[in-house]
Amino acid sequence: MKNLLSVVSIIALTAVALTGCATKSVDSEKTLSLVYGTVATEALNGADIPLEVGQQLEVRLQSNHSTGHQWVQTEPMRGMLRDASPRYEVPPTPEGAEPRAGIGGTEIFSFTAARPGVQVLVFEYRRSWETSQEASKRIYYQVIIH
Repeated sequence: MKNLLSVVSIIALTAVALTGCATKSVDSEKTLSLVYGTVATEALNGADIPLEVGQQLEVRLQSNHSTGHQWVQTEPMRGMLRDASPRYEVPPTPEGAEPRAGIGGTEIFSFTAARPGVQVLVFEYRRSWETSQEASKRIYYQVIIH
């Protein structure tokens, strides 16, 4: 009985240790995807994003222009990042299917690291005519350029 209790304890401790490793692994994957993939999404809200000069960053945010909402970059650029014109993409209609009205898409903001420094990117999801109301969503990233 004592040996059985020891085996059960070892299994439980191993499971706890493996759970901790799995969590660290997910965090590491997020960091690696930022460093090598340079794609940020809403799920990474508040993240520090390390970039090297010349490296590109793409911010991809889910949106639905048919509601009147769109993502707007609100923090002024300070010269550390060069930005390209944002674009909006909707998923392609499957072959033979009718186009769907009101389908959501993705707003894509592209940046290139121009010089070392720190740039905070802030995006608000809002309707342009509702200037006195708070944004529906607000996200930010701190981009650290080396």
